[in-house]
Amino acid sequence: MAELILCKICGKRRARRACPAVEGDICTICCGSEREVSLSCPLECEWLQEAHRHEKPIAASDTELGNSDIVVTEEFIRTHEELLLFSIYSLFQAAVRTQGAVDSDVAAALEALIQTHRTLESGLVYESRAENSLAAAVQRSFSASLADYQKVRAERQAFTAYRNAEILAILVFLHRLAQQNQNGRPRGRLYIDLLRRMVPESGVEERAPSIII
Repeated sequence: MAELILCKICGKRRARRACPAVEGDICTICCGSEREVSLSCPLECEWLQEAHRHEKPIAASDTELGNSDIVVTEEFIRTHEELLLFSIYSLFQAAVRTQGAVDSDVAAALEALIQTHRTLESGLVYESRAENSLAAAVQRSFSASLADYQKVRAERQAFTAYRNAEILAILVFLHRLAQQNQNGRPRGRLYIDLLRRMVPESGVEERAPSIII
């Protein structure tokens, strides 16, 4: 007779699936209720990925979306595909390299960067910094990647660095995407997972192999 293994979280129900967050087996009820709430689920968890694929985001309304004065058209996205792909790739890398970072931290990092680039548009140089340490770490990493990317473009004879207004529009687009793709869980990483699925590493390297810093 097979040994009955109890859930490592509740200790009452039969364990049904392996949970990398607790390094043990848990029941489906605890998986559903504690996922990204009390558990920091790794993105590679198959159950997390399955949940994210079917989860309905708690999207912000049109009136709640920030920076409404900045228009980002489909044509702009098409003509700035390389910049967008690089930004998605770099933002995802900044998020996963910052231990403990969740969707709200990434959104806060984008908010601070948007404010910095808005200030640059007015002719002033002032860096706005995210208040919490995780968001600030994501901001520093992502900002450094963008700066390196601009430097590489500027050193190429056939390319010019992107204008501040163009980078600002991409940041606003990414922030709106974050606002529309959050699940409301304290440790939610639905948006970070979306970034992962939008641009696999091979896709970025194939399109822009010499600008990945």
